[in-house]
Amino acid sequence: APEHGAEPAGVLACAGFASLDESLPLVVYDPAIAEWQYRQQMLMLDVEQALRSGEMWLEYQPKINIRDGRIGSLEALIRWQHPEFGRISPSQWIPLAEEVGIIHTVTLWVLDRACRDSHQLREQYGRDITVAVNISAKDLAHSLFHEEAGAIVRRHKLEPANVSLEITETAMMTDPDTARSTIRTLSAMGFRIALDDFGSGHSSLGALAQFELDELKIDRSFLEGVLDYPSRQKILRAALELGTALDLDVVVEGVEDETIALWLHQFPGLHGQGYYWGRPFSLEHRNR
Repeated sequence: APEHGAEPAGVLACAGFASLDESLPLVVYDPAIAEWQYRQQMLMLDVEQALRSGEMWLEYQPKINIRDGRIGSLEALIRWQHPEFGRISPSQWIPLAEEVGIIHTVTLWVLDRACRDSHQLREQYGRDITVAVNISAKDLAHSLFHEEAGAIVRRHKLEPANVSLEITETAMMTDPDTARSTIRTLSAMGFRIALDDFGSGHSSLGALAQFELDELKIDRSFLEGVLDYPSRQKILRAALELGTALDLDVVVEGVEDETIALWLHQFPGLHGQGYYWGRPFSLEHRNR
């Protein structure tokens, strides 16, 4: 059709974009789809350059002792301000980084920056503060990851115990045998291991049984309707008590209002994380 290009090259380009959708036998070219595909391709190409150019930075979200309000740990969250597309949510580009095989580079960059920032964070919030970094399945499968992580920590004159590695159950169960071996090695080195988003996958109890853990992060989905439905309160209570029975530090994710925070006060030693205590902050104080 004329709107799909007046020249043969333009028509072929539109057909190429349409053919990328393999889910349907017949696909009509849609400019919006082409724009989305162009954006995805550019993001895949730009990730490594963004790490070098200063387009990416870290923000930190505290894990708060719900009873006394003290910060126990700070989770490092990567942010990206793209020069063409603006602020890019991690959910939009992290899967792309995994797909093209550069997520390991991203992880090491985050770990290095978090360890660098750790000294300033500990001066501000206490010497017992740990920094937490998210780890992917690709990192767990990387044969040298434990050596690379150890080298980064030593370079910044920290102990592995100052760093928590947060791993989702999905990442753990992608290749359980390899993940178990890597986690065992990291734990033996002194790194803290946290099971992230507990309850969001299909094998939560299996992950608890198979892996050496220090911390259990309860997924935000457990809070949905918890004040309105006694059955949901019982489920959340059981998850919290399970973590405590296993001698794990327990963190509830996604706490966003006072009523939830007050309800959680009944559980001693519990930590929470969420917008109720404030949004993630950057040490760089950038106006983005």
